[in-house]
Amino acid sequence: MSESLVFSQSFEALLRAVGSSLSPESKERFRALGVNYDQRLLPAYPLEVWVSAMDLGSSLLLPGAEKNPRHFALGKRMVDTYGETLVGRALLAVMRVIGPRRTIERMTRNLRTTNNYTESTLETLPNGQLCVWCSKVISTEFYRGMFTRALESAGGREVKVELMSSDPTGSTFSVEWK
Repeated sequence: MSESLVFSQSFEALLRAVGSSLSPESKERFRALGVNYDQRLLPAYPLEVWVSAMDLGSSLLLPGAEKNPRHFALGKRMVDTYGETLVGRALLAVMRVIGPRRTIERMTRNLRTTNNYTESTLETLPNGQLCVWCSKVISTEFYRGMFTRALESAGGREVKVELMSSDPTGSTFSVEWK
């Protein structure tokens, strides 16, 4: 099996998400993880580097907060800042046109613009509830934040994303909006 990689657009969005919190000391902390924001980013980084960089970025975004709220906030912020990248701008424009339902239906394609490993499925339960399963979820709160903001960006109102189950192979989320 090939190595799990996270593409540079995600690291660029992380840099934008951290924004003014990126001090010289913070840059050094990222550099120690293998991400040098003073040079052109590599095309992709190993998943392990992303996990560490995401946690560091969330702690810079919400210093002193617990891990789950930090990751949720970072997930939301990352959708906004990913939308400032070349690929992300195009993706968010498409999401606004197709709306929340089709956005969630295309989640695998959307997530594949950020990495080479995520698979996802969408299931509609008999009661109409939508369930999204994603493979290799490192932080369920990051995904909850990301899905929440993505559905809001696609036009969803009163978006609710809840974790239904999680195991080493992946996580299932219920999603709803008005």
